[in-house]
Amino acid sequence: MNTAKIEKTLRLEHQNLRGIVPQRKTIDTEDYKVDDFKPSGNNLLDEWRIRRFSEYLTYKFPMWKRTGLKSLPLPNVLPYKGLEALDIDGLNLLETLDFEGTDRKFVLLADVFSSSGEYIVVENDTTIVVNDVSQIDNTLIDVRSGELNFVRIVEHPFFIGNLRIKVRRNAKLNLYNLYLGTSKDDLLISNVFIDVENDSKTIVKDFYFGGKINVGYVGVRVNAENAYVDVRPYYLGNEKTVIDILYLMRFYKPNSYGNVDAKGVLTDEAKVVFRGIMDILSGAKEVEAHQSNHATLISLKAKVEAIPSLMVDENDVVASHAASSAPIDENMVFYLMSRGIPKEDAQKLIVRGVFETLKDELKRYNLEGVVEHALDSVLG
Repeated sequence: MNTAKIEKTLRLEHQNLRGIVPQRKTIDTEDYKVDDFKPSGNNLLDEWRIRRFSEYLTYKFPMWKRTGLKSLPLPNVLPYKGLEALDIDGLNLLETLDFEGTDRKFVLLADVFSSSGEYIVVENDTTIVVNDVSQIDNTLIDVRSGELNFVRIVEHPFFIGNLRIKVRRNAKLNLYNLYLGTSKDDLLISNVFIDVENDSKTIVKDFYFGGKINVGYVGVRVNAENAYVDVRPYYLGNEKTVIDILYLMRFYKPNSYGNVDAKGVLTDEAKVVFRGIMDILSGAKEVEAHQSNHATLISLKAKVEAIPSLMVDENDVVASHAASSAPIDENMVFYLMSRGIPKEDAQKLIVRGVFETLKDELKRYNLEGVVEHALDSVLG
């Protein structure tokens, strides 16, 4: 069986220096117990799940100050569903895609207690739209060849999920994640980990809207040459929603391109925490890596916390990061008003324009209405 190290979110060693992690604050809450473990019917998988469960029991749930996660009432465990079709090749792949995510506890929870998910092998051009995720989801995808268009709609009052994807040599991935809170109390926590090989192309588009706490992690391991990775998170926050997103891209080898370009709109008392990490290790020569976050604020009480991180252990690279937050551009408003558009309508047009590219791409899957409905609920 193949084994691999856990891909940590933060790399604590840099040259001769080593970082110190503050003590992890935790929540005292009722947790799942041994009696809650549901067999899958796949002995190979269950042996792996039992090992994960043993590690799971060593952690408590984290308390997140910035996000406001201070309690976590867990739902009742449903019958297991997820990776029942896993074979030895799938298990070996799963072992190589181990990662820390938003918090190790949540990754392990989805591995052990999933009630939806699938093991998918792609060898030809394929389009998959998933809109029936349960409260806990665990999905593994192996894109061996061809192009995969994968759209995942998460619309659930409580959601914790893992999505692991391997993009092999010369393969292509187009991934869309739509995270939709349906009420003011919803909790959504998603962990996505993607490992890309040489000459592959990966494009990711995420959309976060609604809920009380809407958390996303996307980690991309670029242990490859001539790989192309473009990640575009979008967020729309209203009322008191907190959107906490972390995007990590780690480069191990030369001559690859990576970009994270986040943008969104906040109104009312909404808050976004954007954490971007571009990590270029020694030996990853001629890598080009860019990271940015641009937030439009249409309320004085809306808030942005941008925490960019650029770690570079190699000289021969191109790397950049940028962050901005500002009200709607008055020059753009004035221009539209000069064309006869009322001020309020002009402001709405500018806000909608932030998401226009995403809407256009979702038309291919007849899902542009998802973003449009969210905008209508915020802008009227």
